[in-house]
Amino acid sequence: KHGVEILSEHDRGKGRIRFPIMPNEPTTSNIWVQNNGTEEVTLLGYRALRKQHEITFHDESKCQRLGRMLPWGEMLRAPWEGRGSMWGPQNGELPVHISLLTAGDSYLIKVRCLTQHYGYFPVTVLFEFTKEQDGPFSIGRFVSAIANSRLAEELGPIAPYRSYQANLRKTVTVTTEDGVPPDRCAGGELGWAACGQHRCPTVPGKVRITSGWHWPCRKSLAGELQFENYQKKFQLLLHLEELQMEVDIRRYDMRDVPMVKDTQNKRLLILEVPGVAENRPSVLKGDHLFVTRSEQRDLPQLIQYKGYVHAVELERVKLGFSPNLLVSFVNNLKFDVTFTFNRLPLQVQHRAVELAKKRNLGDILFPSFSYRESLLHEGGRLRLFDRSLETNQEQYDAVQQIVTGMSRPAPYIIFGPPGTGKTVTVVEAIKQVVTCIKDSHVLACAPSNSASDLLCQRLLKHLDKGSVYRINANSRDYRQVPEEIKPCCNWDDAQQCHVYPSKEKLQYYRVIITTLVTAGRLVTAGFPDGHFTHVFVDECGHAVEPECLVAIAGILTTMDRETNTNGGQLVLAGDPKQLGPILRSPLAIDHGLEVSLLERLMLHNSLYQKGAKSYNPQFVTKLLRNYRSHAAFLEIPNQQFYDGELQECADHLISYSYCTWEELPTQGFPIIFHGVSGEDQREGNSPSFFNTLEIEVLVTYLKKLLQSQGKRGRSRISPKEIGIISPYRKQVEKIRQAITKMDRDLMNLPDIKELKVGSVEEFQGQERRVLLISTVRSCTEYLSVDEDFKLGFLKNPKRFNVAITRAKALLIIVGNPAVLSKDTYWNIFLRYCIAKGGYTGCPYAEESTEEDALVEELCSLRLSTQSAGKSGTSLHPAWVRHGSPLPSSARVVGQRVGFDRLQWHFGAQEHDVWLNHAPCWCATDRPSLCGWSSRGIGVCLCKADSCCSVQ
Repeated sequence: KHGVEILSEHDRGKGRIRFPIMPNEPTTSNIWVQNNGTEEVTLLGYRALRKQHEITFHDESKCQRLGRMLPWGEMLRAPWEGRGSMWGPQNGELPVHISLLTAGDSYLIKVRCLTQHYGYFPVTVLFEFTKEQDGPFSIGRFVSAIANSRLAEELGPIAPYRSYQANLRKTVTVTTEDGVPPDRCAGGELGWAACGQHRCPTVPGKVRITSGWHWPCRKSLAGELQFENYQKKFQLLLHLEELQMEVDIRRYDMRDVPMVKDTQNKRLLILEVPGVAENRPSVLKGDHLFVTRSEQRDLPQLIQYKGYVHAVELERVKLGFSPNLLVSFVNNLKFDVTFTFNRLPLQVQHRAVELAKKRNLGDILFPSFSYRESLLHEGGRLRLFDRSLETNQEQYDAVQQIVTGMSRPAPYIIFGPPGTGKTVTVVEAIKQVVTCIKDSHVLACAPSNSASDLLCQRLLKHLDKGSVYRINANSRDYRQVPEEIKPCCNWDDAQQCHVYPSKEKLQYYRVIITTLVTAGRLVTAGFPDGHFTHVFVDECGHAVEPECLVAIAGILTTMDRETNTNGGQLVLAGDPKQLGPILRSPLAIDHGLEVSLLERLMLHNSLYQKGAKSYNPQFVTKLLRNYRSHAAFLEIPNQQFYDGELQECADHLISYSYCTWEELPTQGFPIIFHGVSGEDQREGNSPSFFNTLEIEVLVTYLKKLLQSQGKRGRSRISPKEIGIISPYRKQVEKIRQAITKMDRDLMNLPDIKELKVGSVEEFQGQERRVLLISTVRSCTEYLSVDEDFKLGFLKNPKRFNVAITRAKALLIIVGNPAVLSKDTYWNIFLRYCIAKGGYTGCPYAEESTEEDALVEELCSLRLSTQSAGKSGTSLHPAWVRHGSPLPSSARVVGQRVGFDRLQWHFGAQEHDVWLNHAPCWCATDRPSLCGWSSRGIGVCLCKADSCCSVQ
């Protein structure tokens, strides 16, 4: 810029200088300020915008500025001319020095780096210059030092990150050839009827996704949810979600991928699909996808082959295509693949909200009263199957209220904070209903197969196996069904598939267990009104309201004292303070689809809201005794989410088993908060973040846990008792890679693959004796994106709550304290760990980030936020666009290329200054910063404009 260059042997381009270092090894590197022009340039000074303890700068003339910006008023009262910099000398600082660079001269700045830890240590440096002909200008550099371990290097990006861009599709004529679906089971006897397609309205693509608010139906979305608009609003929200799903599924499309013939069945082709084991994309038996020959992609007429999924095996799927494709097929022929998603869950949800209106379920969905009539004709104390519940008053009261049915027609809610025995309470209530109410028939549901399986497993401990039936969907892999419940499942050995028995056979069972979506099959069958007397929904908070409604509308009837005295009882169990349903559409989220039925009732219905001291026990019971965690893990969640009411009741033999572990910073406090100044990284076209330096720390702790088995009095621990949580898919992938494929000590341990690594969502409802958490983010740049799309830990209290409350005996958090402290809940937890002596790792002091420091300095200047354009004279657009904080009296009195000459009055003084608004360096991936350089020059790195300007 103006002939001046900032040079370093470690220059990475785009304004970045990156020094490699190692812990405890002092390193000195050089930066040269080079004048390659033909005129003299004065280096007024340089300044690191944020103090970084690991990096210091040294130069012969002491041009580094250490002080803070001078107040605005002081700057105006002093003459502009002759002031070398707006950063004045502070206590102990030497007077301002400058350096004159003649043509061809260079000026050496030494950069010294020293750290005790692996880490990434960035700092932004501004260099200020002035030139007689051109006036003042600035150049910025992003300087960083990186201390990487060998493992961190090996886990680094395999390819430079490139943001996803959808392929532009030319208008072509496409002919689709249908494939061969998997064989249907002949033994399905349950009646079936179509539930309607419920296709999305046809509107322009850009409007559908980016401007959904401008739909003609926007008033329906914005209005408060009531029974009158219930169907219309939820169907609109479901359409919004589906439209986003259509966009998101395109990210998984593949080009130029080979297929081979299945050696066991020559009629099937095998396609490798990375990520399919993690449902990325979700592909199940019976689904379909489309392929076209890669070599034909540019032809005006394409043949598209529809392939049906016959089997899913780890990272590959077996597909049935048209015989016309098989005739010309040779192994490793390449195809372009287009994925689809299964619309059945959406279809049954649309039908459910329709049936809610037709079946008049208003008193269940928007309850306002109770008939206070008991289903039991005899009183007395219940004899519980699980005797441990008799000493827990809250659990016993919940079971008692459910069995009597005193809340009807209103639902009954079991509010179960982490580890309080919510599912145990649900199971006991079902057993009591079956035992105490002679003609009762129960439908027990949960959003997932794993939660539904757990209900079945626990019910079989006391109920007759002939009275319990677990219905699985056709698409479920039988190998994933737990062995102990297989005898009561709808699997047919002869046909090797799941079958649906007739309605008459199903009516015989006292308890039927399904997922919420599969419950739609029972609705289709048309059971007689009143057959199901009770519907239990466990983990209700995980499901969107229309999904929960699938198990209610068309199955449960509403109690009415005159027309239906035996109306059904709905029981919802969950925790509104933990994670809700997983959604894709920001528009659907903003308009309420992510609020579960349970959460809506507890937030907006007076029957379920807490009174002065407690909830109304006729409608809701809050469980209070935590049987899972050490008291240290409950302290912050209890205060922040549960009104301080949770009681620690865990078995101390387990929960205190790591209180004397030698790695704890403080004995007796089984939490380690290990601070890591890491680096956010991405690779390829994946937008997901990972942090290799955090993985290095995780692996170190894992080795200490698993290699010190039984030593120094430590109890033995197996990999399956350890869990690792991270909110980003790519970090999960890299951690698994490190554990099972890269670290020799860990990969050779027996059962190491049983150590679960997953997202917070995958751990909800689960627990581990030892839990490690990798928070990943070390840069504030994309935190607003995380907040908008519900990613990461920050600005997501529910995700924080779930993560912290999974551990029994030991909790290890690895993350960047400077970033985590930006979040209210993480900051509280961080302060708690520091106060208790649980913090270790990189030094942490409450100091401002670059953005915070600059904001503080700008505030100290007391600048006017009024646009300078109001002075009556047109300023350069850059000043107006960024809302220049100049005095309202500022007027443009002259211009030349790249500069505006402004004059304004402050009191009796008149000020005259040239302001540089020339563009600076491209910064598409830089943080958003605002500040001022010498002589009032505004510096703005504008994220919105994908560039930065020195104004």
